[in-house]
Amino acid sequence: MGKNGNWRVYLAGVTVSLIFGLSFLFTKAGIEYVGIYTFLSYRFGIATAAILLLSFLKVVRISRKPYWKLWKVVIFQPIMYFIFETNGLRYATSSEAGMIIAMIPIVIAFLSPFMLKEKLHWFQVLFAFTSFLGVSLIVGGGGFEKGAFIGKVLVLCAVFSAALYNIFSRKLSALFEPMEITFTMMLTGFLFFTTMSLITGQFEITTNLSAIISALYLGVLSSTVAFFLVNYMLSKVSPTVSSLFSNLTTIVSVLAGSLIRHEKILFIQIIGMVMILASLVANSYLSSRAKNKTSA
Repeated sequence: MGKNGNWRVYLAGVTVSLIFGLSFLFTKAGIEYVGIYTFLSYRFGIATAAILLLSFLKVVRISRKPYWKLWKVVIFQPIMYFIFETNGLRYATSSEAGMIIAMIPIVIAFLSPFMLKEKLHWFQVLFAFTSFLGVSLIVGGGGFEKGAFIGKVLVLCAVFSAALYNIFSRKLSALFEPMEITFTMMLTGFLFFTTMSLITGQFEITTNLSAIISALYLGVLSSTVAFFLVNYMLSKVSPTVSSLFSNLTTIVSVLAGSLIRHEKILFIQIIGMVMILASLVANSYLSSRAKNKTSA
């Protein structure tokens, strides 16, 4: 990929990181006023409507294709990921969630050799273990009270869901355009979570301003814009490269949680986050060197 393509990928990555970094904050605010599945129904309903509007205005194009082939993508993202993340945020703080989400690139790096037939290096195993220790400090740092612990474990499950989504989306990027993948994800999320909301009897129409603003932010920016940019990046670079921008996502989410929601961050949790970020930087550097040696 040439330099002209590089700056677009970097700009997309930074934009995604800023949007996702604040998303935990808005999710936390939204589920304080409406049920989880109802809130997710709002989020993905708004996202679906936004894409349909863009399609009607000819800004984007949704072609006729065998979208059923995206079933592996939509199972992990949005269905499993948001079930785990949103329920996890009922108990874990947005700062803790942001720290744990930093594990995504390491999990991708560890799974890629098995699922994308990429070579697994010794340092990937080492840094996966180091990151796991970092997450252990984050999870244990906030205490092992039942609710808090379950919340962090659920967010960790969201990490594995996100990693598998990245891998399957990369595999299918040759067949589908980024917006086509994004639209399929948003429509699936809307149908699934609306159904769940109705089945559980929690569906309601809210007039709470905080919930509405949160749903609009997450529906338009986090769901439509950010996921389009993620799928765009995955069509240009490998999941290992694109996921490195979650480093910035983590920093944004931790700072936002601390400054806006006044969430308490323990020193041992900061050490855990530094271990994860250091592992990501070292893994990226050594992976780049290994790739250069292979191509030389």
